[in-house]
Amino acid sequence: MRRFMFFAAASFVLVAASPAEAGEPDWTIYADKRTEGVGGFQEVGATGPDDAWVVRTGLPMLRWNGKTWRNGGGSAVPYLVTAAGAGETWQFVETFAKVDARHRTGGAWHAHPIAEEGAHAGAALATGPDDCWVAGLRFGQNGMDDRVWHWSGKAWRAVKAPLPLTDFAASGPEVWALSSVGAGASTHTASILRWSGSAWRTVPMPGVTLPARSRAGDAYAELNDIVAVRQGEAYAVGAVSYLRGETRIIREAIVLRWDGTSWRRLPHRPAETAYTKVAPDGAGGLWLAASRQDRPDELTHYTGGAWTRVPLSARNAAIRGLANVPGTTFMWATAEAAEAGVTRQLILAYR
Repeated sequence: MRRFMFFAAASFVLVAASPAEAGEPDWTIYADKRTEGVGGFQEVGATGPDDAWVVRTGLPMLRWNGKTWRNGGGSAVPYLVTAAGAGETWQFVETFAKVDARHRTGGAWHAHPIAEEGAHAGAALATGPDDCWVAGLRFGQNGMDDRVWHWSGKAWRAVKAPLPLTDFAASGPEVWALSSVGAGASTHTASILRWSGSAWRTVPMPGVTLPARSRAGDAYAELNDIVAVRQGEAYAVGAVSYLRGETRIIREAIVLRWDGTSWRRLPHRPAETAYTKVAPDGAGGLWLAASRQDRPDELTHYTGGAWTRVPLSARNAAIRGLANVPGTTFMWATAEAAEAGVTRQLILAYR
């Protein structure tokens, strides 16, 4: 998704890991760090049981080697990471002169910058050894322009899209993208696009009823994440919300499913809930991160047609990242918990 970061000086202390105390018993806190300013845990991803990463604000990423989490090594501070498999990773490092894109293949990092001054990558997806999609913005004298770039093994090329792209998902040849800018969208609803092989095209969406409000245009439907479980099956999640003054009020969650022919909205619509992340559970189901109005975040497990709420053991936690370890039912999640003036960064795992 789109991400703009501002950093301040900080420090953190490692606290011993402990098992989760609530929800499904197999969720475990693997790492618990206190932070002030920088070092906040963001996205998490994995390519296998012995390889996972966590992006941190203002610090090099953490890496999992199958036994422990350690600093990823090197001085690079990526704010965006995507991988197509073991040994095939892209990372993006903040710089104004260009989009500093780096590709790890063959055991070494190779620089492949997107040479557009003032450009910023907000979403990226590696779909194969020689294939990567990036969406973002370019800041110029006339304001901001939306950008999409595609790497096909030799160079980046700019690709036109009819709408701003905010996230990607893919399974095999199927490549999807979201266009969801929240209350700023002119139509007040999100869109889903599909790559045809030569162009990005919008696809028909199921109707989402927006609440009638006293001020026109203050209700909107947003999609926060999209995942392709397999070719012919994908999910997009978000919420219906409206604005009361400057305050966002969450009305109900949105879960859309692609069945190979069309997108439809599932009847699961918990009130005062926004789904912010979705990932396959490795067994045909889903894990979802749920942001709840005026309440702590929690996880939701969708399996066998049933939806199960899973509270987090940490109080006042906000889930930042969620990922499945390919080929397994093992899950990673990152969260931030704040209580009594102490901010904690958490890495959780599900076996």
